[in-house]
Amino acid sequence: MSFVFNEAEFKKESEEFYSTYPVDVSEIENELNQRYEKEKVSAMVQKKWTYEAIAQKCKVKVFRYCPFYSEVITGRDRNSVAGAFPPIPGLGCWALRTHYPVKEFDDWRKPYVERDLLFAEMMTDHSHHYADVERVLYDGFEKIRKEVSEMKAESTEEQEFKDSMLAACDAAITLGYKFSEEADRMLQTEKDDSVREQLIRIRDTAGRVPRLPAKTFYEALTSVWFTRELCTAMEGSGFAVMGHYDRILYPYYRKDIEEQRITKEEAQNLIDCMMLITEARWKHNENTSGTNASVVIGGCDREGNIIYNEVTEMILNSFEKYEVSSPKLQVRISSKHPDKYKKHVALIAKLGRNCLSILNDDVLIEAHHRAGKKLEDCRMYLAGGCQEPVLSNECNSRAFMYLNLPLLLDAMLFPKELDFWSKENLRMSRVDTAQNFEQFYESVVYNTAQFLAMCAVHYYRFEQIWSEINPMPLYSATMKSCIEKKTEITKGGAVYNSTSFSLIGIGTFIDSLYAIKKTVFEDRKYTLEHLKEMIKADFQGFEADRQYLMNKLPKYGQPDAGVDKLAKQVFHDLAKHSSGMPNPRGGYYEASLFAFFFYDVVKENTWATPDGRHAGQRISRGCNPGETSENIDAATLMNSLRSIDMAEYPGCGVTYLEMPVSQTDTDVALFEYVLSAFVHCGGSALDFNVVDKDKLIKAKENPDQYRNLVVRVCGYSAPFISLSEELQDEIIQRALRNG
Repeated sequence: MSFVFNEAEFKKESEEFYSTYPVDVSEIENELNQRYEKEKVSAMVQKKWTYEAIAQKCKVKVFRYCPFYSEVITGRDRNSVAGAFPPIPGLGCWALRTHYPVKEFDDWRKPYVERDLLFAEMMTDHSHHYADVERVLYDGFEKIRKEVSEMKAESTEEQEFKDSMLAACDAAITLGYKFSEEADRMLQTEKDDSVREQLIRIRDTAGRVPRLPAKTFYEALTSVWFTRELCTAMEGSGFAVMGHYDRILYPYYRKDIEEQRITKEEAQNLIDCMMLITEARWKHNENTSGTNASVVIGGCDREGNIIYNEVTEMILNSFEKYEVSSPKLQVRISSKHPDKYKKHVALIAKLGRNCLSILNDDVLIEAHHRAGKKLEDCRMYLAGGCQEPVLSNECNSRAFMYLNLPLLLDAMLFPKELDFWSKENLRMSRVDTAQNFEQFYESVVYNTAQFLAMCAVHYYRFEQIWSEINPMPLYSATMKSCIEKKTEITKGGAVYNSTSFSLIGIGTFIDSLYAIKKTVFEDRKYTLEHLKEMIKADFQGFEADRQYLMNKLPKYGQPDAGVDKLAKQVFHDLAKHSSGMPNPRGGYYEASLFAFFFYDVVKENTWATPDGRHAGQRISRGCNPGETSENIDAATLMNSLRSIDMAEYPGCGVTYLEMPVSQTDTDVALFEYVLSAFVHCGGSALDFNVVDKDKLIKAKENPDQYRNLVVRVCGYSAPFISLSEELQDEIIQRALRNG
């Protein structure tokens, strides 16, 4: 049985279907509401009811031009393959909606969010999870169900958890049969021979996979996709990580090739179709960020053997062929990977396929190992969403709260005007009494550590609420440790349970500290009070001083020993004080530095900063220098990472690199060099944005002519024409500055 991917028909069929979303499921939801009003059960039992209702009452969609099946019509939005908080439409979020909003959380965050010190929409991470698709792939839901049934419940809570996991497995199996029946129904009237062939394949497969282990390359692809999509549809949360595809799929591909069950051409067609599913579903507009969906390639296995095979190449071929913004391609790379792999990745970057993230195994494996995790488990890390790392047996909570470091520094300079301290009864260490920079810096670190610890105390309670409003028994069933520990995933059932606050604006933060160090304490050019006067006035009437601060002082990212020394210390201290606090799932906080697009969101209320940045201007992104820093090319940026120990950041630290698009084959070598330099210099994660500045300007003027022009906004990718005018202008300015 063969498959030839018809891209045009697939996209047309997808658009016709998804344009009808969201489908009205209010009748089913009303039945659930009425039942809940009568019985007032726990959220765990609510999830059991949800699974049963979806399995019994929801229709499924089989596409004529796609051999994979997963679309259960639960009433969710078209753009719902990312997060699910605040609760989105659909039955998957029904339980969560009955407990939303959470007043305790909203009351606490309000003053910080209103002033842009925090971006905190979620109590915990509802987006960046990984259901263990390998467990379903190798065992199937039938075997998992048997393991759950043998679990000895010793309390009402454990019994409810067990019953809900059983219902989840039953729902997965029942829905598989539904897909088989729907394909059989469609066969009764289908005339197209090529479509009939795929419907027969779905009819004959869906009742077995993922109920049973996959046996073929096609079944393996189907199993991992079905599992991830089912969790997204039924759990009221986002499962950004699709899986480590080349590692887990290659044995099935090799066996099929050896037994002449598949050709390389058909395997490529299957991969091509899979890589376009989320893109075909998503409807881009300026109010959406991206799908979060991510596929991982490269890296290594549990024993440290390098992963690079024909499936790796096929996935790269798909990204070479198609200009997509989703899924994101998370490329694990190390100093041990072959040049052929690096060259193909470099080609993808050079072509301007701006959905690419590079993850440095040499740093990230070590980072997770230092965090107390087994080396074999660390080697199996994945990533999803923007670049958020997660181990295959880990439940993480990342990218849910972002702290604006430059504004926090301003709050130390202006504790009365920017009072973020008295609400929490925090005793701030005064920076205005410092006799030297060492004392000033010590106070800054103390205050930052205090604020982070305070946030961690509050979020300890907020994370506890997670299991009270949206437990995830289906997700738990894919994790063997949850069954062994008889503990649901949001309560600590995974082997590892981490949390991270995202620190944003570190480049602006470092430049501001250096400006104070140099002008106030070393050169005595200004008193601290005079510098504060300039900042409070947004440098109005002090333009010459602002130009001095902006252009005469060295900046983070530029080759300067003094700035490098300070940057190294700041990175170390922030990692130290944003790590180690306990969370309620039995795990600990881990340091991370990524910005999503919040470096832009928080600018409105961020005061001017000591580096000469105006109020309202963007702060720095990820690990990057400030947005107005000059004379920082790719080589200089890579070199600035050498003095920093990024293995202190298990949550990763992202470097964003803008480069002009290249039309010559010889320039692939330049991108290869950048990749090698990034690994050699000890970077953690790298995002490319390879753009033609002239094309961007034309696309803004004539959007209909540039519908396939994809750019990397920050953590996410999107068609350029779907962005707001403000973001379009910002990306054009980046291109002008770096191109």
